[in-house]
Amino acid sequence: MPKINISQPHKDAQAYRFDMKRMRVMIGRSSENDITIEHRSVSKGHCFIDRLKGGFVLRDNGSTNGIKLNGKREEVITLTNGMVVEIGDVPMAFTLTEEECDQLTAERFKARPEPVAAA
Repeated sequence: MPKINISQPHKDAQAYRFDMKRMRVMIGRSSENDITIEHRSVSKGHCFIDRLKGGFVLRDNGSTNGIKLNGKREEVITLTNGMVVEIGDVPMAFTLTEEECDQLTAERFKARPEPVAAA
């Protein structure tokens, strides 16, 4: 299963590692989320990660401070291995093992349509 690393902007905070075992993982400040981030810039139900065939996407859930890639606010971000995004002001690194990268590549390859021969 892919793993997500979350690091908070506090020097003493330890990185949080989460196994993606479901098709959708909720992230926010509320303890009802799968991943709880206790930071003032994070909304109660801030965003979620969806597991799609061949990959993952991060989707904003109408939060106040949004999700960002390279400092630019986005509604949806396609996650790639090693990518760092921001949930509010909290950086989140998305990492996969080599085996997981191979599995996602195989899923993407299977999802492509078969070529059609010209008549």
